[in-house]
Amino acid sequence: MNKILTRKSIKNICICMIIGMFSFGLNGCAAQKTNEKSVTVFAAASLTECFNEVGKEIKNDKNIDAVFNFAGSQSLVTSIEQGTKADVFASANIKYMDKLKEEDYVSESDIFAANNLVLCKNKKSNVVIDKFEDLSKPEVKIIAGDKSVPVGNYFHKALDSQLSDKKISQDTYTNIMNNIKSNELDVKSVVSKVALGEGDIGIVYKTDINENNKQDLDIIELKEFENLKVQYPIGAINKSENSEVAKEFIDYLTSDKGKEILKKYGFKVD
Repeated sequence: MNKILTRKSIKNICICMIIGMFSFGLNGCAAQKTNEKSVTVFAAASLTECFNEVGKEIKNDKNIDAVFNFAGSQSLVTSIEQGTKADVFASANIKYMDKLKEEDYVSESDIFAANNLVLCKNKKSNVVIDKFEDLSKPEVKIIAGDKSVPVGNYFHKALDSQLSDKKISQDTYTNIMNNIKSNELDVKSVVSKVALGEGDIGIVYKTDINENNKQDLDIIELKEFENLKVQYPIGAINKSENSEVAKEFIDYLTSDKGKEILKKYGFKVD
């Protein structure tokens, strides 16, 4: 004889179904959460456009969410020293990577790219710069990176070298220094100020002149910058809670696909 379902039994069945569905949902969320991978990358400002594309591609290929903090290398080092969480550090010079190694924040690093120092000139400016000494002309307004910033440090190395090798006089050196109207804390600020006409000339990396600003800026290459070793090291932070994902990011960046992206944005790779 068929049993007739009472209201109470129907209610109990519904409750069991709801609990089952809820449990299934929780398990599904847990599985989804387990599959999610993320990495926080502290990177020199000059890597902004390039790394943003790397971030999109590694998301598509590896399902890794790359969160970037772009700034001057010196600022990023200070943040890491103060305890800000990061998984990977990419610097615009070896000096700051070595600093983190000495302080045991990083154990190993690899040089993944190189760059060139150049001058950028506002297209509306009437100044003429054909050689290094022309930076000493009284009408030239220079925007540079602060000495603590890699791009500024590279420039001052070149300038000091010209003086010590007696390629320029002390007066020329002094006049160039006097023409520096602003010392910025990252290279993107140099580019921005020159593009806005706040200076005639900026000292930047070649890769910083791109589709976003080339309508406002010209590139001037000087032989005095040719011997500068503008190198970019990258390393995983020792205290990272995502060490495996940090390694995945570095491996991806140095893979054939990562190198193609770097070259696309004008960086030199081996």
